[in-house]
Amino acid sequence: MDLRHLRYFVAVAEERHFSRAAQRLHVSQPPLSQQIQALEAELGVPLFTRGRGGVQRTAAGDALLPLARGILDAVEHAMTQTRRVGRGETGRLTVGFAGSMPFTDIMPRLLRDYRAAWPQVTLDLREQPSQAQIDDLLAHRLDLGFIRPTTLMHDARLATLVVQREPLLAAVHSDHPLAAQARVSLADLRDQPFVLYSASLGSGLREQTLALCAQAGFAPRIAQEVHEMPTLIGLISAGLGVGIVAASMQRAQLPFVTYLRLQDENVTTDVLLAWRRDDDTPPLRNFLAITQARAPTQN
Repeated sequence: MDLRHLRYFVAVAEERHFSRAAQRLHVSQPPLSQQIQALEAELGVPLFTRGRGGVQRTAAGDALLPLARGILDAVEHAMTQTRRVGRGETGRLTVGFAGSMPFTDIMPRLLRDYRAAWPQVTLDLREQPSQAQIDDLLAHRLDLGFIRPTTLMHDARLATLVVQREPLLAAVHSDHPLAAQARVSLADLRDQPFVLYSASLGSGLREQTLALCAQAGFAPRIAQEVHEMPTLIGLISAGLGVGIVAASMQRAQLPFVTYLRLQDENVTTDVLLAWRRDDDTPPLRNFLAITQARAPTQN
């Protein structure tokens, strides 16, 4: 059964007149009459009785009308939904983020802007360290990740984009002798106990801290290892060590913690988006478009 036959039938059934139905459909009357006749021939029953004043539906026509409307509505709904999915207006975007990311400027802003532009897309947010995000990206369990730089991200299947660059700071207890200084060098922390992310997490910030300390000529004495950035700040607040943190972590506002600027070179950390190069799904495409408009690469 041709959908055009059903559209013509519904128009005639509702208008009860071939001429008015033809005007509504923007077709001439003879082809309309021919299409209705073809539908009646296909069904093997008359759908209308014709008279000088117009047409009346037969019992078969009465039975077909709600069914035809339902079919046409379902087809229209299917077309609308398909177009919306194809434009990325609906669907799901699974986003990973490292524990420090909600404290940055960029992640909350991008998520808010994306939600405002595409409110019907389901955002599935998952807090994960960098290594877990990269593993899940490659396994198609994540669509997008907010990560810190890590050696693990150098996989040809992944693309990355720097969306924010922020200073690294030394975090010390407020009673620490260094807390009174305006700035310190990494070498000043040589003999201090460090609080670091756990080695099992594959944290980009842990890698960077170890590399910076090595450049300053020492390996940090690790006193505590943690799984979450707020825990790292909390242990520093408790006087259990010092740490290297992103400047945005000052927003955690834990007591008894002083943040000191580092005078060494290249003591910054990047916030990157990571995704699969071969992923061209509309929700991801739209997120990247908003990202590139709001936060162009700072490379």
